[in-house]
Amino acid sequence: MKKGILLILDGYGEGKAGEYNAVKNADSPTLDMLHTLSHSLLKTDGEAVGQFAGEMGGSEVGHTTIGAGRIVPSTSKKIHDDINSGEFFKNEKLLSVAKSLKKNHGNLHLIGLMSDKRIHSDIAHAFALIKLFSSYAKNIFLHLITDGRDSGIHDSLKYLKQVKKEISHYKNCEIASIGGRLYAMDRENNLDRTKQGMDAMFSQGGLKSDEVEKYIISQHKINNTDQYIVPTHVQTKESSAVTKNDCLFFFNFREDRLRQIVKMCESLGCALVTMAEVGGTSATPIYTHKNVEGTLSEHLSKLGLKQIKISESTKYAHVTYFLNGGREKLFEGEDRVHVPSLKVERFNETPKMRAKEITDQVLKAIDKKYDAIIVNFSNPDMIGHTGDYEATKKAIEYLDVCVKKVLEKVKKKDYFVLITADHGNSETMRTPSGEPHMAHTTNRVLCVVVDNVEHKMSRYGGLKDVAPTMLDLMQVKPNPIFEGKTLIVHNK
Repeated sequence: MKKGILLILDGYGEGKAGEYNAVKNADSPTLDMLHTLSHSLLKTDGEAVGQFAGEMGGSEVGHTTIGAGRIVPSTSKKIHDDINSGEFFKNEKLLSVAKSLKKNHGNLHLIGLMSDKRIHSDIAHAFALIKLFSSYAKNIFLHLITDGRDSGIHDSLKYLKQVKKEISHYKNCEIASIGGRLYAMDRENNLDRTKQGMDAMFSQGGLKSDEVEKYIISQHKINNTDQYIVPTHVQTKESSAVTKNDCLFFFNFREDRLRQIVKMCESLGCALVTMAEVGGTSATPIYTHKNVEGTLSEHLSKLGLKQIKISESTKYAHVTYFLNGGREKLFEGEDRVHVPSLKVERFNETPKMRAKEITDQVLKAIDKKYDAIIVNFSNPDMIGHTGDYEATKKAIEYLDVCVKKVLEKVKKKDYFVLITADHGNSETMRTPSGEPHMAHTTNRVLCVVVDNVEHKMSRYGGLKDVAPTMLDLMQVKPNPIFEGKTLIVHNK
């Protein structure tokens, strides 16, 4: 048996060389060296991570697939299929909410990310909910969160037109607030931002209904791209103040960026419903998930091995909850280190983020002789999401320093290091039209082993192959549940 480290370089993708490829253009000799070793290129998008063909991957589905060792169908696809088949409109949980609203003359507050990129939400799901609830709710108030990370930085204007066209068919549906995802979808415990987002939803006054587009344009003019739009209330024909008879429905299907806002909304005293489960809250989910059994972490635990997960706040849920197949509780022999993320508005202000502190924790874990150390460095993704090319290069360059420290340490301790990513991002920092590119990509990612012996690796694979490769390198019993295969080529 051999001890091993899995380093997930979040958002570090493999793209074509070019002026705005922060991965290739950064001064990163250690990371560049990895490309000279035998390595695999892994698919991280579409059907390879349980999503639609051609659809970009994300940290949730990426880490879920890595941990599961197999492809797990996404909640997004399940909802989409149910809408297309008509089963969505027969869903007993949805109909129960609808009947309650009808009986109590309650309003529906529909809250979510105005996007069609299917990373956190799908605007088509919101439209299906409006269709379903329009004949049950007294009023439907839309609280729209603008994207600008998974979508283009000014795409909110495009989505706003779609929303206005859709709700024109319903007399009781209006926009009641709008604001960037920096606020309502914070996950770094910046509760002041969360509160600002929530207050804008349920305050009074604010913009007139015909001023929303002008407001967004005015925000863009002062460089508040979609994710940074300051939240504001929008006046409605009838009061949109929350009553006990109302229902708050969060239509995002990804939970990590809903936890804070849903938890805060519990104080409003009305029904809370979420499209999918949101851990640590009292909200009723429409789509519940079953924990993925037989994950990498569970298998290591059953083998009696000690493991530790290390990340900062931005990706802590991913390297723990999602990697463990939707399980919050620790496995036997599992430890976790949560490094709080810096409280900044835009991460390009601090491109190093908490990489140093994460690295220090990795070095301590090596000294403590953990059998498996699983780490997420979020710099390439989080700085890539800002669209700041120079800051992203700096993030890659500092990440290089950190990876070098880990590799130098393992030489003395006889660990192997398996390095990969959950999806791409920082290798594409401009759109074809020249605007900052802030979204994930569909590019493949590097997967490489640094060890005291050389390993030949398969040229191509997917994220489902990472866990089997980890077990193979650890020289422990394979997991029969895994559908992925080891990327190590063994000579017969």
